Amino acid sequence: MNRHYREGYQRVFLNDINNIEQRLQEYDADLYLMWNPKDGTWLVMDGVMEMAIMKIPQIGLPTMDARVYNRIREIHAPGFSAQQVMKEAEDAAARKEQQFIEELAHDFSRESKRAFINAYDYGRESGVSEYVNGV
Repeated sequence: MNRHYREGYQRVFLNDINNIEQRLQEYDADLYLMWNPKDGTWLVMDGVMEMAIMKIPQIGLPTMDARVYNRIREIHAPGFSAQQVMKEAEDAAARKEQQFIEELAHDFSRESKRAFINAYDYGRESGVSEYVNGV
């Protein structure tokens, strides 16, 4: 017996209002949906391998709608590479982290320059207290 049946997922449900299962089966007859009424999650199952290939909700796919169908078609498209998608996501995260570090360094240098100018213009004691108090 499939382990998902033991986890509260069921094959029979009435809340596929967008007919995603029917559209998936028109695309690939071995795909089907399972639903967990306890937590409202969905599984897109591959009937050949008897394993879940996608769980909904997830980032970018909050509900069971046409986006899920489109994503499954995109994954199955010739030339799709999960490794490439992961590499692109990692590269984007690295760029975002680098941008954050650069902005942090810029802010730090701007504040340091302001503190130095205050210390030079008003004397060390006045400049320090002015900088510390944020005036």
